[in-house]
Amino acid sequence: MYRTAASRLRSLKDHVRGRIPAATRFASSSAVATSSYSSGGLFSWLTGERSKSSPPLDFPLPGVSLPPSLPDYVEPAKTKITTLPNGVKIASETSVSPAASIGLYVDCGSIYESPISFGATHLLERMAFRSTRNRSHLRIVREVEAIGGNVQASASREQMGYTFDALKTYVPEMVELLIDCVRNPVFLDWEVNEQLLKVKSEITDASKNPQGLLLEAIHSAAYSGALANPLLAPESAISRLNSTILEEFVAENYTAPRLVLAASGVEHEQLLSVAEPLLSDLPSVPRPQEPKSVYTGGDYRCQADSGDQRTHFALAFELPGGWHKEKEAMALTVLQMLLGGGGSFSAGGPGKGMYSRLYLRVLNEYVQVQSFSAFNNIYNHSAIFGIQATTVSLHSELQLFEFVYLLPKEFC
Repeated sequence: MYRTAASRLRSLKDHVRGRIPAATRFASSSAVATSSYSSGGLFSWLTGERSKSSPPLDFPLPGVSLPPSLPDYVEPAKTKITTLPNGVKIASETSVSPAASIGLYVDCGSIYESPISFGATHLLERMAFRSTRNRSHLRIVREVEAIGGNVQASASREQMGYTFDALKTYVPEMVELLIDCVRNPVFLDWEVNEQLLKVKSEITDASKNPQGLLLEAIHSAAYSGALANPLLAPESAISRLNSTILEEFVAENYTAPRLVLAASGVEHEQLLSVAEPLLSDLPSVPRPQEPKSVYTGGDYRCQADSGDQRTHFALAFELPGGWHKEKEAMALTVLQMLLGGGGSFSAGGPGKGMYSRLYLRVLNEYVQVQSFSAFNNIYNHSAIFGIQATTVSLHSELQLFEFVYLLPKEFC
């Protein structure tokens, strides 16, 4: 049926063409390029002919100017830093992206915990963006959703971070909400108890993840002092932590000289005009001395549940100086990337770390090795660099010796 219809349409078009003067049929190419016929569209599609209604792509469109071409080199945006009289630092750099990312960072982590406040940073991470003196938790959620934003909190051994991502047009709202959540938390008892239950659940899940516990075990064995403090709240702290401990911990550590407000994609003058009135009244309290940590080295062993038929290892060394020795710290980061590694099965397909040193020399050569990767943790005055591995259960001392020998061998 379609073939018959197309044949009739083609015959009709040939009949129409026969009535067009020859001068029109044999016009110059330039005239054809600029002319417009009514025979385009569906008729041309059915007959297989090209439509003459659209201008050719090799001619500039009338009345349309081309935008200037991009330069060969675009100078990166410079970071601008302003220190308020009370010690708060405000840093920003511009970006061509339509989105802005704003973070409020506190020089405070698990190294500042005492035996009474063990687990406070872990709980503070869970309590982020909860009720404040000016907003309920529901209102905070609604305000973030209204501008399509994303908030997140993170806790580490030396810093606490609170971030807010959204479009640039909402920078004033982002800054005000972020500062309110960090400065004015109320730690309602029912919210604290609710998050304590979630912390307890996280601890239970972590105990079933030996690979995740390796880093905690490395720090407890390597250091004596503040860096040996657990990042996860210990089970003994669950019954002791409450709103009073959190309030005292925040009042003692969330002080002006230890706060940094940083933004990407925001003009510095705009950020300063919004943030300065909200942060300038913070009291300027002298920064306390950072708790001492001494690298001692050591050994940590733990018998896993009988259900886990694997053996997990980690071997690490210290880099003295940490970020205060910037060149050595950068070299350590590059070395960790060069060693690479990963799991015996790469979900990302070929090329996802499969040509790194550890992947080629270990994972491709030893079938019993399930994962083998390098890691590093760099702090203000010290750093940890090492290799962690997972293998099938080793049933003899000879197998254990052969596998442990692989770890220092890859450092050579």
